[in-house]
Amino acid sequence: MGQKSNVLTLRKSENSSTALARNSKTFILGFTFLNFFEKLLSNKNVLLVNKEINFEANKLYLNFSLFFRSTKVLNYRRRGFNSDKQKISFNFESFNALIKNHFSLLRTNTVQLSFINLNKSADRKFLTFLFKKLKRFVGVIFSRRFNLFIDFLKLTDLFAHNKIAAKPYLFLLGQIFRVLPKRKHNRFLVFLKLLFQVIIQDKLSPYSSNIAGIKLIINGKLKGKTRSSSSCIQVGSVPVQSLSKNIEFSKLHVYTLFGSFGFKIWIHRK
Repeated sequence: MGQKSNVLTLRKSENSSTALARNSKTFILGFTFLNFFEKLLSNKNVLLVNKEINFEANKLYLNFSLFFRSTKVLNYRRRGFNSDKQKISFNFESFNALIKNHFSLLRTNTVQLSFINLNKSADRKFLTFLFKKLKRFVGVIFSRRFNLFIDFLKLTDLFAHNKIAAKPYLFLLGQIFRVLPKRKHNRFLVFLKLLFQVIIQDKLSPYSSNIAGIKLIINGKLKGKTRSSSSCIQVGSVPVQSLSKNIEFSKLHVYTLFGSFGFKIWIHRK
C-alpha cells in the first residue's frame, strides 16, 4: 500500500492577488497599495474577492472583483429576492487620493481601472431555492445577523457556479463560526452538512452546480471540550490522490474565545 501524497505540494491553489513588476521597489509599492485598498473597501462594506495590479510599458493596470454587502435587508423577509433592488454606490475620492499617495513617485502616464461587480452575477432563482432550504437556521446560526445570511446566500451561489474561489468562501464560513457559542457548534456542523447537500444536486435538478464533492475538516476544541478534536464533513466524491481531477484546496485559521480552529476544505469540480 502506498502512502498518501501531500496535497499542498501537488496542488497549489491559485493566488487571489498578483503584482507584476520589473524592480523590487515597484513590487513593494504595488503590494502595499493592495493591502491599503482592501482595508479601504472593508470599511465601506465591500469584499475584495480578486485583485490584480500590473506594471507594463509605463502604464498601471488595476483589475478588481468586488462584492458589495447588503445593508437594507427588511424587504428580503417579506418578498425574498424578487425585489432585490439594492443601490450600489462607491466614492472614488478616497480611492484617487490613495493612488496619488502611493504612485506619485512612479512615472506612470496611464492608470487603467477594471471593476467587476459580482452581485449582478447571482441567480435569483437559485438564491430563492437556497433561502427556502436554509431559512430555518437564521435564528440559530445567524441570530441578529440577517444581513450576513443574505450575503452568505449570494456568495454560495457564486461559489457553486465557480465564479469565486474557495478561499473567500472559506473566510466567510470562518466569520460565521467565530462568534458562535460552544453550545451551537453541533448545529453549525449540521448546517454545513445540509449546505453541502444542497449545493451538490443531482444532474436532473434545475439548480445543479459544477461541484461533484466537498470535504471540510475542522480541528479545534469543538463544543467547549478541553482537548482538541477533529470533525470531518464530506458530501460527494473527493479523490485527493488523483492529479487528473480538478481539486481546489484552501485552509484557514479562525480565532475564537475557545481557542484557535483550523479549517481545511477540498472542492472537487467537474
